[in-house]
Amino acid sequence: MRFKRAEAALMLLLAVALSSAAGCTSPKASGLSLVDYASVSATPPPEDLTGLWAGPHAGGTFFVEIFDDGGLRTCLSAPPYYQALDGKYSDEALHLEDGARIEFETRGAHHITIYSPPGKPVTTLARSALSVSAEKCLAGAADVQRKVAHWASH
Repeated sequence: MRFKRAEAALMLLLAVALSSAAGCTSPKASGLSLVDYASVSATPPPEDLTGLWAGPHAGGTFFVEIFDDGGLRTCLSAPPYYQALDGKYSDEALHLEDGARIEFETRGAHHITIYSPPGKPVTTLARSALSVSAEKCLAGAADVQRKVAHWASH
């Protein structure tokens, strides 16, 4: 019983860490930038932004995959804990399904830096080849969701 409580507490801490990354805003903004996700329309990003990006965050790896149509998915991998969110590219920012808006700056052709209030860099993501790590993160996130649903039902 104590082990399950510890796991649940660590999952909550991981969710808070991802929310911190997801709530990032540009150096020009202040405070959290939350939006009504359903009202955001995805727009095709510049071609140089499409693909998989990865970088260190919250003791693990943060993945962002941006698709040609403006859809995207993110995943924070800090095994055995994972958190995945879908999102949309619009207005030169990444909008996540939890309402967070991530603003960023490109750093050459192979890096993007995401920011947190009040404009401090959180992490720099590098262009990455589609990897087993990103797929493992998404599979891990699905497994965590199943476990949370199971724990909630008991």
